[in-house]
Parts: sequence; C-alpha cells; structure tokens
Amino acid sequence: MRGLRAGRVMVCLSLMGQAALAAPTNVQAASCSELSTSTPNWNISNAASSDWPGGASGRVELFARHIPTNVLVNCDVEYRLDQTGEIINYDPTAVHECMNFGSSSLNTTVTLDMTNLLLNLKSTWTCEGDENTYTATGSVALQRNTSPGACLVEPSQVGDSTTCPIADVLVEGKLVE
Repeated sequence: MRGLRAGRVMVCLSLMGQAALAAPTNVQAASCSELSTSTPNWNISNAASSDWPGGASGRVELFARHIPTNVLVNCDVEYRLDQTGEIINYDPTAVHECMNFGSSSLNTTVTLDMTNLLLNLKSTWTCEGDENTYTATGSVALQRNTSPGACLVEPSQVGDSTTCPIADVLVEGKLVE
C-alpha cells in the first residue's frame, strides 16, 4: 500500500492484486447492410403533441432514429383545430416528409391517424459500399400521456397552448420486397 497525503487526509492506493477486465478489441458493430436486412427499425423519442385552439392549429412532433443508418430524423404532423379544440379537415392518409439531421440517403415519411394516433413510417435508404436500395415500413400506436400534471399549458397571444408528451417506443420495420 502506498499512501498519499493531501492536506490532512491520507489516501491509500493498493497496488497489488488488481485485475483489469477488458472487452475483446475485435468486436465489431453490425454494418448498415446487416441491420437493413435484420433490424430495419426506428426508435421514436422526444415526441409530443401541441394544441393551440385559439390559433386554430396543432401538431405532433417526433424524432425517429433509423437503426440501420443511425440517422436521426424529425417528423412534424400539423393539423387544424376549431375554437373548441376539435381537429377539423384532417386527412389521415396525408404523407408528411421527415427531415434528416446530417447528410444521408435516408428518406423517411410518415402518416398519422389522429383518431387513434396510429403512426405509419416508411423509409428508403442505401448503405455505403452496398448497391442495394432498401425500403422498410412500420407502424405503432403512439401513447400520449394526458394524465394530470403530464401536459404543459402555456399562455400565448392566441390563447393557451397545451403540450403533452408521447412515450418513447421502438417501431419494428419490415422490408418491402
């Protein structure tokens, strides 16, 4: 044992009998091509719905990390509200394009049925060094938390806005042949 004295505190370090554990250095993560055929999924995170009845609008915003490419996309689905906060003139089959963070061949679109929050995703992508173009689809019912205290209500110039969180979820994708 060696002791170091720092002010009035003595720190002792044992130099004997120490074992170090290390992971093998030759372990490699699965490639984009491997993940494209085995796990063409998305991780949905930081999703929320925001309504501005006085402003006659609302939106669902979510972030989706595409597992094969590891690219994060932002998807916004906007809708109109009447003065009572009811959704009006909404087409659940309308396709909304998502925006990539960073450069990538990934192209992701979503549709969202606002009556049951059924989210449908579709992505098309290529992997570096692979001539194949992959397309996958997946769907999940989003879970919005509207329990007491979960939603944030903020005043705005057109009335209160209400933002409610949506639970993070894994969306299992299926390759389109």
